Amino acid sequence: MSTESEPKSFEEQVEDIYQQYRHKKLESRLEEIAETMEETILQQVLAEEFLQASIEIDQEAKEAVQDARHHLENNDYEELNSIIDTVEELVEDQERRVSNKIHEERISMNSMVNGMQRLNSRVERVSEAKIEAIDELLDNWDWKGHVYRGEDTNLEARKSNAAEFGRDMRRFFEEARDDIFGPYEGTPIEPIVDDLLSDDRLYLDSLSDDQIEELRESDLESYVKLSLS
Repeated sequence: MSTESEPKSFEEQVEDIYQQYRHKKLESRLEEIAETMEETILQQVLAEEFLQASIEIDQEAKEAVQDARHHLENNDYEELNSIIDTVEELVEDQERRVSNKIHEERISMNSMVNGMQRLNSRVERVSEAKIEAIDELLDNWDWKGHVYRGEDTNLEARKSNAAEFGRDMRRFFEEARDDIFGPYEGTPIEPIVDDLLSDDRLYLDSLSDDQIEELRESDLESYVKLSLS
């Protein structure tokens, strides 16, 4: 008695091919969703350290990705297919919300950094390259090369990289800010420096005698003349 199974019909072979294609498509789609979730988490970590921004990611989105992966590992493609639209919507919503918040914080911080660049061009207290590195990150948000390192292949290692990079860039920013603003802290012209950084126009009649005298003796005199004109 033969134990060999009957050869599959042409229709059955076609169905097998279709199911394999369908499964691969689901796997690929889930991989993209998981990648988006990971990048969102890494940007959150970086932004909290560098921008000092408080950003939360809903636990529901993280758990949904984990649940989807569990179905894939168990070859439960029918269940995965039934939930993947919802998982994708949750992750995309979190990615959009986190990106929008980061964008707002970058614009706010970039305004100060641009003011620092203008002021530093006059007083020359900080390496221009240091401020440009901060400005470039704020403008382009090109962070992946600093976080996705060849030897680090798991999320926790990449989160550590993101936190480290964020702390380094925050330190650069704070050092530059302190070097540029330090000499004016506690002096009558400290408010003027704040206005210069925010691009507010100065009016001579709004300055006190002490402020005018302090400006004349400072390295800001020529810069302030431009702002007053």
